[in-house]
Amino acid sequence: MSVQSPEHILVVDDELGVREGCRKILSAEGYDVVTAGDGKAGLEQFLERGPFSVLLVDLQMPRMSGLELMREVRSRDEDVVCIIITAHATIDTAVEGTRQGAYSFIPKPFTADELLLAIKNGLEKRTLTLEAKRLGAERERRLLELASERSKSNTIMSCMTDGILVINTEKLVVLRNDAAARILPECSRKEIPFPLGELQNADVQEILQLIIDSTGGPIILSREIVLGKETYMVNASPVIEPGGGTSGAVAVFSDVTALKKLETAKSMFVSMVAHEVKSPLAATEGWLNLFLSGMLAKKPEEERHMIERSLLRVRTLRAMVNELLNLTAIQTGNFTLKRTPVELGVVLKEVCAAYADRAAEKHIGVATCVDQEQRVLADREAITIVFSNLVENAIKYGRDGGHVEVGLAGAGMYATVSVRDDGIGMSPTDKEKVFEEFYRARNELTASIPGTGLGLSLVKRLTELHQGTVAVESTPGEGSAFTVSLPLLQG
Repeated sequence: MSVQSPEHILVVDDELGVREGCRKILSAEGYDVVTAGDGKAGLEQFLERGPFSVLLVDLQMPRMSGLELMREVRSRDEDVVCIIITAHATIDTAVEGTRQGAYSFIPKPFTADELLLAIKNGLEKRTLTLEAKRLGAERERRLLELASERSKSNTIMSCMTDGILVINTEKLVVLRNDAAARILPECSRKEIPFPLGELQNADVQEILQLIIDSTGGPIILSREIVLGKETYMVNASPVIEPGGGTSGAVAVFSDVTALKKLETAKSMFVSMVAHEVKSPLAATEGWLNLFLSGMLAKKPEEERHMIERSLLRVRTLRAMVNELLNLTAIQTGNFTLKRTPVELGVVLKEVCAAYADRAAEKHIGVATCVDQEQRVLADREAITIVFSNLVENAIKYGRDGGHVEVGLAGAGMYATVSVRDDGIGMSPTDKEKVFEEFYRARNELTASIPGTGLGLSLVKRLTELHQGTVAVESTPGEGSAFTVSLPLLQG
């Protein structure tokens, strides 16, 4: 247990008997007493041996009066209890002493009990004053901490991309963050608090009212809500106080638009792949069963034709699998480009030659203008995939007896490859979405044309990996023109 140090008392009086009498009385009570014979000496003692809890001071002293000493002392420590001991007190001196901060007066001569009572009361007053200051400082510190915590909370909420909306039990919106104000524009135009009923979205109102009207306890309600062009998952739960009561409800708005689009795209993809895989597999299975039945044993030309058709279908499936693998590799960061100097003209001629038979089947003429020498730094296999997809699409969506033009030209720091056809073309809506994954134009002209909607997405991804760009111009019924620009190899 720590021992409390004695209170320090300074006695200043020009009468030796008074000084010594005070010292003996106070020392006997356990106080630590220092004495001085005049105001100047008293100030020196205060500065050298302070701090002091109590100052006992005479009014009239040589060199410095008691009032002057009190003024000097209290300018340095306003919590010192000043008690005036004097035989010449008047109303004026009492008023002036009070102005200088005197706690009380003890008229001379005084008894030991009178002195000790004044000291005891003064020290109690000092203790109360210091405790009040301590509590005030503590309160101020806590207020600062609270303000800091609120500032931190507000900063965190403002930085959150999820919207937060809080209502109280009176169904008043009492809190919203910046994200909620963007998601629900009417929130930004209203001063907090405002009634829940003033929110424009009925679904938001309903889910929060359900929480407020619930019997209490932990509960979370979740609902997908469409707000404008975006879809949000709204999770609402009660605000439960430490005692178990409910003081309101909070709703968190999470943007799931991208996830919904992905779910839709995946659903379309599964349906599309199932359709695209089912048809070639069924055809291949039928031809192979017919071949194995022996019905065409004496017709070698028909047998060869069936085998070739089966092989073509298998190649189509393999191409689709390769597109999926390549796209997945790019998305997961497992696709590696090995870029070396590549002559684009050579690659384009090889691609056109590879699709000559398919073009011939539809009587489509493929014209090339790739005589210029244009070298780029590229992964030859990846860039071949890009142009193969474009030429294949031009033939696939071209009209029987139509034309495909493949051109190569240099434009400043870029080599530009164009693939044009005079086929069915695309609508403005289809043109905007043509590079999205799994997207395919759906109309009576494309219904019978196989495809997964991955080819042009792969074209865009691979082109961008080469720091290039791809664009399309198309007119329904007149054809399409795809343009790929790649940085030329310098030097």
